[in-house]
Amino acid sequence: MLQYTSINPFGRRAVTVLGTALVASAFAAGNGAASNGDVFTTWQTNDGKAVVEIYRCEGEKLCGRIVWLNPRLQREGSGLVDANNPDPSLRNRSICGLEVLKGLTPDQNGAWDGGRVYDPEEGRSYNAALASRGPNEIAVTGYLGLRALGETMIWHKRPLAASQRCEGSSRRGTG
Repeated sequence: MLQYTSINPFGRRAVTVLGTALVASAFAAGNGAASNGDVFTTWQTNDGKAVVEIYRCEGEKLCGRIVWLNPRLQREGSGLVDANNPDPSLRNRSICGLEVLKGLTPDQNGAWDGGRVYDPEEGRSYNAALASRGPNEIAVTGYLGLRALGETMIWHKRPLAASQRCEGSSRRGTG
């Protein structure tokens, strides 16, 4: 079966193009999509390394920032930084509070597309799409060029108390 290197925003692995294309095309057709307003909350990434808060930005667009990091990722006495960023001036910024989704716009099927997702592990950005899979799951797709050739990750809703948020992730306005 044909495989390619993953563009997973929070880890590396190989995925099959056929399986990803089928999942992506199902979301593009609107299958399982809930109202696009259902996504504005906190979501644990598929690998459990982070929780991302999704909020409105730039008017009606969707953005997301890291508001919780798995404590096992923290080095003793220091926070994680964006060390792989291609811009040397940004390599010391904290991963906590880092905007990883930006500029997604709603489509007619109740999903979001046309934005960017940033992978701090790779220091790379990709095109991004997002679709609700019901009240407790969203599908986040990172892709280059053709969405059908991207990788779709399933994130799960994770309520997060203010006391659980990592330093630097204070909630900004959602308007």
